[in-house]
Amino acid sequence: MYMMRLVYHCKRGKSLEIVECLKALNELYTSDGCKNGRIYIDRMGLMDRAIYDFELESIDRFYSVLKDRYAALSPEAQQIVDRLNDYAEEGYRELYEVIV
Repeated sequence: MYMMRLVYHCKRGKSLEIVECLKALNELYTSDGCKNGRIYIDRMGLMDRAIYDFELESIDRFYSVLKDRYAALSPEAQQIVDRLNDYAEEGYRELYEVIV
C-alpha cells in the first residue's frame, strides 16, 4: 500500500479554489480505486498551500489509469486541470510506502 501526497502552492488567496478542484479530483481518483482521500490547507509554516493525499494499492495501476485518462480527458477532467493550472503557482508529488 502506498500513500501519495499532492502539494499545491496556491496563488495568493486562491487556496479555497484549489480545494474545490481537489474535491473533484478526489471523486475521480476514488472511482479509479484510490482510497482514504484527504484534503488539507495550511495553518502554520508556508502559506497558501493545499494538500491532497490518498492511498493506492499499485503504483503501476495508478499511473496506467492516469495515462489513459490524460490521453482522452473528459470535459470535466479538463476543467479541473485548467483550474489547477490557473490557481496554483507550483506543485509537487510525494510518495510513501504505508507501513502500518
